[in-house]
Amino acid sequence: MPPTVDPTSGVPIMDHSNQIPHANPMTQSVQNQTPQQMHQNSLQNMMPSHQTQPQMMNTAYGAQMVYPHMQKSKLVMLMLAIFLGWAGGHNFYLGFTNKAIAQLLISILSFGLLAPISSIWALIEGVTLFSNNYPMDANGIPLKD
Repeated sequence: MPPTVDPTSGVPIMDHSNQIPHANPMTQSVQNQTPQQMHQNSLQNMMPSHQTQPQMMNTAYGAQMVYPHMQKSKLVMLMLAIFLGWAGGHNFYLGFTNKAIAQLLISILSFGLLAPISSIWALIEGVTLFSNNYPMDANGIPLKD
């Protein structure tokens, strides 16, 4: 008997009904799946906390739907403030482009002489945002821990 083929993907559906007797109908439905479907099911079982659906969040502009990938990280922001603060890296990351350009221009146009001022500014800003209970990016979306 030739194997049955999934019409959408063209992948053969494995049928082990002749070899192993099944008492549970749930295991039969699992064995009649394509490898792609089995992989998707295993990913969903492994990572139940992974969210791809948007959540309703209170932002600076009111309640709006926010996808998990839209939220920026507080730790990444702090690391950028420490290491690239002189260039405004943390402000570019959060979307505050005008402040970031100001920090970058202060550092570059002074040939690095005023870079410590931009660095101190960035360090204070980074620590303040990191320790804040409700930090937000330029779009008003709260940062994740």
